[in-house]
Amino acid sequence: MAYTANKLKAKFLSRLYVWDPADATVEDYIAWVPMGLNFLALATLVTGGALINFRIYAALDSAGGTPTLVATSASFATVDTPGDQVALEVSQEQVLAALAHASHVSVRIDSDTASDVIAIHYLMEARQRYDGISGDVNLA
Repeated sequence: MAYTANKLKAKFLSRLYVWDPADATVEDYIAWVPMGLNFLALATLVTGGALINFRIYAALDSAGGTPTLVATSASFATVDTPGDQVALEVSQEQVLAALAHASHVSVRIDSDTASDVIAIHYLMEARQRYDGISGDVNLA
């Protein structure tokens, strides 16, 4: 049997962020990353009370220039117990429909209290499907 490791790594770029808000009254952008063909964000409540908002925004650059709402999760209110999760996915077409020439995406999130800790996982599909070239090459 042939060695097949790194098949998913070659197709997707994955990033994990842990968000511990200093001020629960302010929504934060987690991290701006290059937009690929598809973008999935998964939030998991690690400790604390609840997730208040969970949205995906598009921007014109890695600094978050001209942030524009692309999608809002309708099920974020169910994230109220540690271990609860919510996922939100958008396509490149949705991002470009919301903001022409958008190149980056981010999650904007708000929680119930400053003691909440939320893990946010980003999964991006490469911009182009090339055989044998990693997602990191396409998204860097």
